[in-house]
Amino acid sequence: MKTFHHLIVEQILESDLQQLKGHCFVFPTKRGGVFFKRALLQKFGHQDFMLPTIFSIEDFVQRMTGLSITDELTLLFHLFKIYQKRDKDLEFDAFYAWGKVILKDYDEIDRYLANAKQIYSDLQNIKEIDHVFGYNDEFREIIARFRTLTEKQDKTKLLTEFLKIWKEVGAVYEDFQGELLKEEKAYGGMLYRNLASVLSQDHFEHPFDYYHFCGFNALSKSEEVIFDALVKAKRAQLYWDTDNYFMVEKKEEAGSFMREYRSKWPNSVWFDADSLSEGKTVHVHSVPQNMAQAHLAAKLAGELIQQGAKPEETAIVLADEKLLVPFLYAMPLHDHKVNVTMGYPMKSTIVFDFVLCYLELMRKAQSTEQGLVFYTYDLRPFLSNAYTALFHEGIYQQLNEWFVREKKTKIGLNELLDKVKSNQLKSLLNAGKEWEDIAAALKAYLTAAFYDFKEKDSGLTDREFIYFFLKSLNQLNDYLRQKETFSLRLIKKIIQEHFRAVKIPFEGEPVQGVQVMGFLETRTLDFKHLIVVSANEGKLPTTRSSNSYIPYGLRKVFQLPTFEEQDAIYAYHFKRLLQRAEEVHFVYDNTTQGDSTGERSRFILQQLKRYKKLEEYVILEKSYEGRAPETINSNEISIPKGPEVKKLLSVFLESTVDGKYLSPTSLTNYITCPLKFYLKNVASFRELDDLDEDIDARNLGNIVHDVLEYLYMPWLNREIGAEQIRLLKGLVEKQLIDTLQREHIIQENQQLSGRDLVTKQVMEQMIQKVLDLDAQDAPFKMVGLETEEYKTLVEIEEIGKARISGKIDRMDEKSGQLRITDYKTGKVDLVSKSLMFKDPQAYMDKYFEDPKYKSGFQGYLYALLTKGHSDLPVKVGITSMRKLSEGTQWLRDGETIPADAIAMFEEKLQHLVREIFDPAIPFSQTDDLKHCEYCEFKQLCKRGG
Repeated sequence: MKTFHHLIVEQILESDLQQLKGHCFVFPTKRGGVFFKRALLQKFGHQDFMLPTIFSIEDFVQRMTGLSITDELTLLFHLFKIYQKRDKDLEFDAFYAWGKVILKDYDEIDRYLANAKQIYSDLQNIKEIDHVFGYNDEFREIIARFRTLTEKQDKTKLLTEFLKIWKEVGAVYEDFQGELLKEEKAYGGMLYRNLASVLSQDHFEHPFDYYHFCGFNALSKSEEVIFDALVKAKRAQLYWDTDNYFMVEKKEEAGSFMREYRSKWPNSVWFDADSLSEGKTVHVHSVPQNMAQAHLAAKLAGELIQQGAKPEETAIVLADEKLLVPFLYAMPLHDHKVNVTMGYPMKSTIVFDFVLCYLELMRKAQSTEQGLVFYTYDLRPFLSNAYTALFHEGIYQQLNEWFVREKKTKIGLNELLDKVKSNQLKSLLNAGKEWEDIAAALKAYLTAAFYDFKEKDSGLTDREFIYFFLKSLNQLNDYLRQKETFSLRLIKKIIQEHFRAVKIPFEGEPVQGVQVMGFLETRTLDFKHLIVVSANEGKLPTTRSSNSYIPYGLRKVFQLPTFEEQDAIYAYHFKRLLQRAEEVHFVYDNTTQGDSTGERSRFILQQLKRYKKLEEYVILEKSYEGRAPETINSNEISIPKGPEVKKLLSVFLESTVDGKYLSPTSLTNYITCPLKFYLKNVASFRELDDLDEDIDARNLGNIVHDVLEYLYMPWLNREIGAEQIRLLKGLVEKQLIDTLQREHIIQENQQLSGRDLVTKQVMEQMIQKVLDLDAQDAPFKMVGLETEEYKTLVEIEEIGKARISGKIDRMDEKSGQLRITDYKTGKVDLVSKSLMFKDPQAYMDKYFEDPKYKSGFQGYLYALLTKGHSDLPVKVGITSMRKLSEGTQWLRDGETIPADAIAMFEEKLQHLVREIFDPAIPFSQTDDLKHCEYCEFKQLCKRGG
């Protein structure tokens, strides 16, 4: 197979070798130059001659102008300084994101030699539009539409912000250029515009005798001017790589630029492949999800090599860079040499995650007189990072257990340092909140980690990542040291954005082994065997994005690139890559999960439609399906009541000394799902203890109960009136804070903020509202608070008596009645009172059949438990904290519960308890899957999703 680079080399005569030292060959990418050099040495390696200079286009422009392209961060700082002169209140934090967009727009304006002054002008009158654009109706219509938008009276916030930026950006452009030139700095577009300008002048001093531009497509306006000036001066030759069919057919977008260049530079060297006349084998693999794509690509590459394919003639092209790591894990590297040209994204490394977690921890740490205080919420991700445990093994598990046990939501630095065994980690945590100290501590810790890996002769990739990160951080820190006003939040954001785009280069021989690369890195390269992975619509070509402040209409007017050009560029690179290949594998994701469309690229569909008409082409399509693991049939989970289960159940019997009882909650668990009752209340399975960073719903209910208990405790067995209750209202806040501290939900002297403060205020309002309702209802005699000494027994034949008991939130006496009140934070549902009168039996059955009526079930059970302890008629109510404005919801419409209703409930309760102990009835799953939706055991029994 003759590659594009071999074809260029064939244009060089042996007699011309000695002149090559004064020649310059320019390619779109550095990689193209590497492959050209190999091709040149393959043909003339036996000859003595000096190699020509070989550049990528970016390096060429820098060499010709004598300036280097300045890094983006430095450019942003300079741009920010100029903007600050116009808006003194502007913060770099707010500027950072849209500053990058403006920088990109400036770069494109210069690369395409557009007139910035005209683009950013107001264009307020038709005469000015005609002067700038002539009498082009299409242009006038676009500008008129844009002007209508800017003149809208009722502007949205987004439009207002856009116009504010638009107003300044034109004036800033000129100031920015002048500022950069003073300091001999430049962005890429500036250099392109500069070179295009100077090459138009006769007195330019050329550093080379002759120029060769190879493999370009979709030139910017400045590149066109540069090429044209050198060609007209007879100092350059252009080499184009095309295919006959997309040059001839006008509808082929892949040839749209090339057809224009052929007309403009007819005397260039044109390598017109005729790929449709030479057969290919094309495989299309439809695969579920990314991991399957990576494994299939590795398998296909291995098979190709085994069948005799040369590794250097084989390429894996990844349209989605996220597949690089899965592919490398799947590829048997010990069997095959692999050369990765993509670079590994820094954002995917452990060291990057470690640094971000550390910076977030230090940023959110509170400065107090006693030193820094850390939030447990921020400590956890930092402690769970693998690099944190390098010098203190098991630190996350040890400290997390301590956090949960002690209910630590915040922890002081000194207290934390007492728990840390590693001196390196202590130094890191003790760095303070100043960036210079944090940077020094971070550098020291990562350096220690580097040498720890080296000493253990492990973590080769970790060492590479740490070294590269520290090298980049040192460069970045040179800027950050000069920015004393930058907050830690902004510094973290800058580091995050800076390293998000950084790629760590892989070491390797660039022209040996199977080549692994991104799609755009294939420019000018040819391979006999191709495996294109992630060949989905949306990835190939990439999704259209317009990260620019210059609207589409103005871009068209000023001939700046739009998404149409992007599609044409991708189409050319795609079809050019295929033209010399003999075997092609397209692998795409057939699912619609994540960012996958589930569809093959339209480029593939276009080519298949063309290929299927040709006898020389073999098209093979294969679909792979993922096999889901067999799930356990939910009906098969059933716990028989054998000896071990009977022993567990016996703790609820009166004959045992355990003192355990069947509570209202456990009984409603059985009604909900017998298996849930077994797992939670019999086998004592429980969710893993965790620490609530905020005052959650469960805490809220418990705390409200506790505060009301403490407030009313002095009035137990005494009558309380409205005036005394109003006095209790003044004690609510202090008692609430005391209770939160007593339960270790907040720390002593902790200042609540954010959601915790809001939740505390909500609880306070709830308690105040309960007291208001009580004051309206007073006087009454408080006779019970959180009472749990009442119990009842259920006789079970041949087994014994089962204990049933529960904690009654509150009991009071009024008007000759015993009133039981149960506080609920959740939703309260009671069976319709109409059914109570219509069919009392069906009414009571509802409480034993549907767990949504659990509040009423518990109310009747409490009434039963008081039987024999009070001669007063019993009335039961549920106070919903969600609906305090509605007051207490009373069972039986506020009437006392008659003895026959309690007897009916007791009879059904006895039947329920006997069923629980019946050895013939196993603990099985519920048939109602709605009950599984929020069950903590749904993962265990594979129910409810």
